[in-house]
Amino acid sequence: MMERVELGWNEFWAEIFRVKHRGSIPGIQQYDEMVVDFCIEVLNLGKGKSVLDIACGAGDQSVLFAKRGLNVSGFDLSNCLIEVAKKRAGEAGLKVDFTPADMREMDFKERFEAAVLLSHSFGFFNHEENMGVLKGTYKALAKGGRLLLDLMNPYNLPRFQKAWTKLEGGYLLTEPHVIDAPAGVLRGRPATFVDTESGRITLMNEDAMSNNDIRMYTALEITRMLKEVGFSKTEFYGQNKLPRMPYASESERMVVVATK
Repeated sequence: MMERVELGWNEFWAEIFRVKHRGSIPGIQQYDEMVVDFCIEVLNLGKGKSVLDIACGAGDQSVLFAKRGLNVSGFDLSNCLIEVAKKRAGEAGLKVDFTPADMREMDFKERFEAAVLLSHSFGFFNHEENMGVLKGTYKALAKGGRLLLDLMNPYNLPRFQKAWTKLEGGYLLTEPHVIDAPAGVLRGRPATFVDTESGRITLMNEDAMSNNDIRMYTALEITRMLKEVGFSKTEFYGQNKLPRMPYASESERMVVVATK
């Protein structure tokens, strides 16, 4: 009989999704390069500019920003992912300031010329806490600094399907997300990793499930939130790669750029 283990959000997400699963996605490195190219052009980032990568994960994009000559600081809630990020930067001979931290507890003051929240990492908390993240980011930016939010388009969400994915050492079973339209929330569903080498089945525990929902804001809502925080200008794009495309209901992404 296979051993059954339950892990929380940080452990399950970090080890299985962000490292094992993400690394197995075909073309993921090219995708990261395109996202970073897009951010650099849209945010007008030249060499030596300072960038804050919020919810940086295992440093996939942070390391690429640093390779472009930017001064990068990245933080993530997961200690595991921060250790992976530090290792990757070290192997590449790059200096990146990686720190384990909660985005709701940011305490920088006018330190960065740009900040990014990539891979729909915004919206995992209740509305008040999401507003707190925007306030903390506004405070962290220097005057004229810009924030980029890379979000799913609430009017054109991916068609989630139940799927088995072959990963290093086993298989990942993902259940389709469910759209809670009245609440404006994308409800996360359970995922299971079957480790064929150790004979262990890893499940998401109650904590993991309770932190697996994403608040899906519309462009109008995001605009109001950013204005309330203090941002003076807001732009929208329909994809997170070049060329720049205008945002529309059928766009694949909703990318928001706000100027302090």
